[in-house]
Amino acid sequence: MNEDHPPRKKRSGLLKRSPLNPHSAEERGRKAVIDSSSLPPSRNGSRSRLSRLLPKCLRKRFARSAEQSPNPGPTATGSNTRNLLHPQTSQDFPLLTTSAPEPNPDQPPKPSAANSSSTITSEQPDTKLIQETLAKATAGIDRIGHVSGIVENVASAPDNLQSVPDTIDSFSKILKPLENFNSVATTLANVHPYAKVALSIFTCASKMIIDQAHRDAAVSRLLSKISEVYTFITEEKELVKIQSMLATYGKIAQQTLECADFISHYSETKSVWIRLGKHVFDETDATIQSYNDVLDSLMQQFRDLAARDTVVIVHHMDESLDLVGMKNATGAGLNTSKCCLPNTRQELLKDIQNWISSTEEGAPRVFWLSGTAGKGKSAVAHTIANWYIDQGGLGSCFCFDRTRQADRRQDKIFTTIASDLADCSPVMRRALAHAVRDHNGLKRTPDITKQWQQLIVGPTTIASKDIAAPILIVIEALDESGEADSREQILRLLAGKLNTSTSQLAELPANFRILLTSRPFEDIHNALHAASHVRHISLDDISPTSTDHDIQLYISHKLEDLRHVFNDAKIKTLAEKSDGLFEWARLACVYIKGTNKVGLRPADRFDAVVAGTSETGTRLLDMMYERILGEIMPKNEHREAIPVFCSVMGQILASLEPLPIPALTAMRLHFPDVRRSYDVEGVIKSLGSLVTGTTDTQTPIRPLHASFYDFLTDKSRSQDFFVDASAVQGDLAFATLRVMDSELCFNICSLENSYLPNSSVPDLEKRVKDSILAQLSYSCRFWGTHVSSTSFESSLAKEVEAFFDEEPLLWWLEALALMKSLSGSAVTLSSITDWFSGHTEFTHVSDAARDTLRFVRTFASTILRSTPHLYLSALPFAPTQSRMFRKFAAKFPCTPRIVAGHVENWPQMEKIIHANDGVLSVAMSPSGKRIACGVDGGMIQVWDIETGEALYAPLRGHTSPVTSVVFSLDGRHIVSGSGDKTVRVWDAKTGEALGPPLRGHTGWVRCVAISPDGKRIVSGSDDKTIRVWNMETCEAFGVPLQGHTGWVRCVAISPDGKRIVSGSDDKTIWVWNLETCEAFGAPFQGHKGHVWCVAISPDGKRIVSGSDDITIRVWDMETGEALGASLQGHTGTVMSVAIMSHGNRIVSGSFDQTVRVWDAKTGVASGSPLHTNSYSSVAISQDGNRIVTGSHDRTIRVWDANTITGKALVSALQSHTDSVNSVAISPDGHSIVSGSNDKTVRVWDIETGKALVDPLIGHTDSVLSVAISSDGKSIVSGSADETIRKWNVETGEASGVLQGHTNWVQSVAISPDRNHIVSGSDDRTIRVWHIGTGEARRLSGHSRFVRSIAISSDGNCIVSGSGDKIRVWDMGTGQASSAPLKGHTSYVLSVAISPDVCRIVSGSGDKTIRVWDMGTGKPLGAPLQGHTDFVNAVAISSDGSRIVSGSDDETVRVWDMQTGEGVGAPFRGHTGPVLSVAISPDGKHIVSGSKDKTIRVWDIDLLNRHRPLCFSSNPTHALHSTSSFLQDSETSAPSGPNEEGWVVGPGERLLFCIPLNFYPATYAPDNTLVIANNVLQLDLSGVAHGTSWHKCRTQ
Repeated sequence: MNEDHPPRKKRSGLLKRSPLNPHSAEERGRKAVIDSSSLPPSRNGSRSRLSRLLPKCLRKRFARSAEQSPNPGPTATGSNTRNLLHPQTSQDFPLLTTSAPEPNPDQPPKPSAANSSSTITSEQPDTKLIQETLAKATAGIDRIGHVSGIVENVASAPDNLQSVPDTIDSFSKILKPLENFNSVATTLANVHPYAKVALSIFTCASKMIIDQAHRDAAVSRLLSKISEVYTFITEEKELVKIQSMLATYGKIAQQTLECADFISHYSETKSVWIRLGKHVFDETDATIQSYNDVLDSLMQQFRDLAARDTVVIVHHMDESLDLVGMKNATGAGLNTSKCCLPNTRQELLKDIQNWISSTEEGAPRVFWLSGTAGKGKSAVAHTIANWYIDQGGLGSCFCFDRTRQADRRQDKIFTTIASDLADCSPVMRRALAHAVRDHNGLKRTPDITKQWQQLIVGPTTIASKDIAAPILIVIEALDESGEADSREQILRLLAGKLNTSTSQLAELPANFRILLTSRPFEDIHNALHAASHVRHISLDDISPTSTDHDIQLYISHKLEDLRHVFNDAKIKTLAEKSDGLFEWARLACVYIKGTNKVGLRPADRFDAVVAGTSETGTRLLDMMYERILGEIMPKNEHREAIPVFCSVMGQILASLEPLPIPALTAMRLHFPDVRRSYDVEGVIKSLGSLVTGTTDTQTPIRPLHASFYDFLTDKSRSQDFFVDASAVQGDLAFATLRVMDSELCFNICSLENSYLPNSSVPDLEKRVKDSILAQLSYSCRFWGTHVSSTSFESSLAKEVEAFFDEEPLLWWLEALALMKSLSGSAVTLSSITDWFSGHTEFTHVSDAARDTLRFVRTFASTILRSTPHLYLSALPFAPTQSRMFRKFAAKFPCTPRIVAGHVENWPQMEKIIHANDGVLSVAMSPSGKRIACGVDGGMIQVWDIETGEALYAPLRGHTSPVTSVVFSLDGRHIVSGSGDKTVRVWDAKTGEALGPPLRGHTGWVRCVAISPDGKRIVSGSDDKTIRVWNMETCEAFGVPLQGHTGWVRCVAISPDGKRIVSGSDDKTIWVWNLETCEAFGAPFQGHKGHVWCVAISPDGKRIVSGSDDITIRVWDMETGEALGASLQGHTGTVMSVAIMSHGNRIVSGSFDQTVRVWDAKTGVASGSPLHTNSYSSVAISQDGNRIVTGSHDRTIRVWDANTITGKALVSALQSHTDSVNSVAISPDGHSIVSGSNDKTVRVWDIETGKALVDPLIGHTDSVLSVAISSDGKSIVSGSADETIRKWNVETGEASGVLQGHTNWVQSVAISPDRNHIVSGSDDRTIRVWHIGTGEARRLSGHSRFVRSIAISSDGNCIVSGSGDKIRVWDMGTGQASSAPLKGHTSYVLSVAISPDVCRIVSGSGDKTIRVWDMGTGKPLGAPLQGHTDFVNAVAISSDGSRIVSGSDDETVRVWDMQTGEGVGAPFRGHTGPVLSVAISPDGKHIVSGSKDKTIRVWDIDLLNRHRPLCFSSNPTHALHSTSSFLQDSETSAPSGPNEEGWVVGPGERLLFCIPLNFYPATYAPDNTLVIANNVLQLDLSGVAHGTSWHKCRTQ
């Protein structure tokens, strides 16, 4: 199995579809039980079986009472299934009208039991036509033979499914009803037009079954049941019931489709069950029985005309796991209580239904229904959604809500819609699962364009091949998404104006429909009104006659119990006064029926309403609000009542999400003044007609209608009742802080066990809900927003200061993690930092916020996985100088204690952002909040620097790599240059291209710059010219600037906007006048290579340049003279330079993969360089605090500049700084010698790990091999610099250099008599050097690189490994003593010779070790297998009994020489490939060197002894009370942290997590010594863990 692509864990389960809100958090995880009493008993006890089976089922996200599958249109020939699924005619679907409940609190009469989901009416076809067509259908149905005999035969088969193959011959008979059904399906659809959707599902299901070529005998019983279903649905006596039982008919169709999907994918399902260790026959039997029981129940209901709430069973396999984690909007689904009153809006509803059903070519894909507040848009939208979904249609309803803007539903719109569509159809579900299977980030991406293209367009295009019926998406109340920018991308997408062809709606399947409702806001109108694919109807333009009729019906219904008071004439009068506003009609009815004021009868109220309604439109609504509020708060009570009303309503309107009465009251108790005593419940209870939630304590309070919100917040409309929501922000800021202070606590959800991840706490969701009440949840998530929305005031600042000083800060993070909202803390902490900006007396609070933010960024994944590890893993591993550690670590003494290697400061790198291609250029916005990068693929990506999230879809337009990007000084524009020879201008806020590309260059555009005033663009090109462009007109100024004789690689503009500076491949720098485009004087000369980059100091007096002569130079702008010596330190081309805003530091990036910071005055490098991968570009924030680098490895790295400019402490590096390629042990066993990629050789004490001499420096490239002489006095090293060096161990001085190899020296050895050195090289030769004379004898014979050599203990033989061969050479003659040893199937990477010179041991890239007879060259026994990657090194113990090996799989293994068996478990602890191993002379210790830059010493005796769980050189630091963690299984003890840093025990128990980017080197339980820089050692002796974890805190 490829380790890069491990198999996904899969699970199976039976999931039930529910008509509940799909976006309700409560319903997503709730277990459901089908009403087994509604199921008829079967022959084998199906009712009891189903009742046992279904309590295990999970309720599916589903907004509907029914599901959709493909709907065929009419075809020319009913027997042609493909034509049936893909209609070619233009005949439309029938016009249907839905009756459904109207808004709460009053509900219309319930529909009959025969069809409880909704009341469907239709235009009845001609009776004579029905009779004639039905007769033809009946003739066709007569051809369908009953299958009862077949069913009986199959059902009577023994329970053991292995006997089922006896019934295989019956398959053709079983399938006959399905084939016959297809032949009459079109006729049935014509007779029953209202059932076309259901009939199309039956057709699709039958096709899936008939087309399934690999049917399994085990599913024959299900096939029989489906055959029975198709016979049933075509019986004449049942056909006449379709219209009255349409919802049940649809459910039968849906369940049949699910059965068909199970059958067609049964082989995959079996494979999953086998992998999960399940009994296939039992699982098959249980699944099929559940399907059969549901189908039996539904058919019986249909017969009895008695619909019950039977739920369709869905069997999910792989796709259920693939879709887990899809980011969905809570509460955004269909609400049937908002549907139109029966028989209202019929003409409009028919029009929309015709549009949905139309198959005409060029039918508009989008239907935009607009209208002012109160016109009834929402009712129409929910009615259409309910109607379509109730028919089994494939659709989704997504609703925006002004009161839930903090949820940012716009970021989740298409992930939610995609989930809904997947719930409707197995075809769509599989297509969506395939889309996200290898792109997990799609489930959570805020990139709307990416969501649209990959979650909607892609899957629906695939699904449309089988789905003929329309796919309907309803987007309701788009105007309530928030400010215009919140919906800008959605509008651009709907208008087809995105920068990608696949985003155009014309590219969607022809059956795709989007119904959009909104108020006629300007931005929505501008985006959609001219689009040819958008049909627009305004409710404001609907005929008054039609609207009045509908409103009359509505009023008549609402005043039904007062018909003795109001006759038809009065109802008509009231309707006429409504001006077409349903919301006004609702309020009028509520007012007329109201009893708020003594003495006013309904008739009196009617007269008052009619008399006072001379206004129209918005003013009409305003007057009704004034009337209702005026009655609640009479004029003579305004002085006392209005302040209370405005404060309470201000709290409701200013809250970022709706809260119920208890939460509002709890928060108000913490208001800072007398307003804390205002009675929230008293105010709200009187507003029952205007807000929700007045009758219970659980429903959040919000305006019933958006028009009430608009009325209250517009002073010109509401007058005395005006509510200034902004005035309450300060009160809410105080309240949220105080709620957290009073309600937060340690271990708030009483988590019992630190070993468990949050996902394994079975009732965690309930605990969170019970322990973190609504007011606390709200306060934790939104306190930062309320503080930052308030003008700065000292009293509030002091409360924030107190919050950061006490433990509630930690408890806040704990609560956020439990609520899965920890990511929101970054926004909160950043906004708090900004709020304190400029207030120096509170600088320490800003510092605290920044430190907390670094803490969260570093440990968020740990805390989210298992919240107790906020205290057990995050806090103890934080840097010692971090405020979080200094402030709180001492309060938690029983946590892991770092006794060595504790990091002092936050690391240099803050985060890595992954681009979609190699990064060629980066830029930072002037605010420092955005990063733009240009990539190889011709796109530009823009990221939020705090969250690392893409702000919008990649900017597309260039057709070649984007070589340069830059922000304008005002941050409004991005300019890019590309290999396509063009320059482009983009809107930095929206990502939209502004104007056409700037054309004129005849070669690649290498660089761009923008003048400080934002009016001009300067570009440099491979055509050796510079051009100046007008930003507004996109036209060139004058002629190109000519003078360079090579490519122009870089340009910059002076701060005063008067000069251009350019650098070129001609090794010169030119200065130009921006106005005249003429050169100032002669070019600056001094560089000896191409000039890759230039920058100008903030004062405009200095120019800094970088070149491929690996130097940086500073020049005087006026004189052109170099200022001081060049800055040297890089070892590769200097590709990018920048100057910090204060001008005293220069930042450079180089091809040597480092970024360096230099003192601009002295030219001295500051601190340590930043190490990147495949570096390309660098940018600096204006405040100088952050550096951003881009690399060809597709990453952008954000660095803390303070960590390399002297503000942070840097620990001295005492060990190797790169891979340890080779290790050797001295003959006396007291010292270790190592060679590294850092070009040094080092000598260490094997007991203490201390360096015995200074590093041996002399090689100019990596040291690949080291050896020690038999007397321990000399060291020999081989290097990639093609030389061999000799060193004196005692003095550390070089004693000679041997030259002659023409490629890397991979291996060296010293003869026992110390007279010769043997070396093997990538030049394919072996050389034998005389130590005294330095003369060499060349041994030739290998045809590939010689990777390893060894000398026998008697000094007579050399063994070498190369390619897939091993050779043995005579030391004296230099001749090969035998034929090559062959057996390995890949490179031989290491060889060793046993002390008795009888055996050779070799390790290979084929992952095996082989033992060979030295005399015969024959292999001894089978290969030693166990490693899972290249075997890089082998060694043999001094007694010849053991082999030690090191591998790329990061392990060290010990083998028995005689048996070839592994001895004990592998030694684990390295975090990189093990490149070298050695065994001490006494055979007690192994030394290994690794790519992870460490040398580790292992105790061989531990192979056969108990290994304490210790991560320290001191055994007293071992973990105590390990039985609960290890489950008394010593063999399962972890050997160190896994790839994520977790120390994990048996059963996936979590002990603690180490941040590996802080602590790359850690002691492992088997180590006696680790030699590395800042190696981590832990004292675990006092750690409280498992069920005692809560004792970690000081009591």
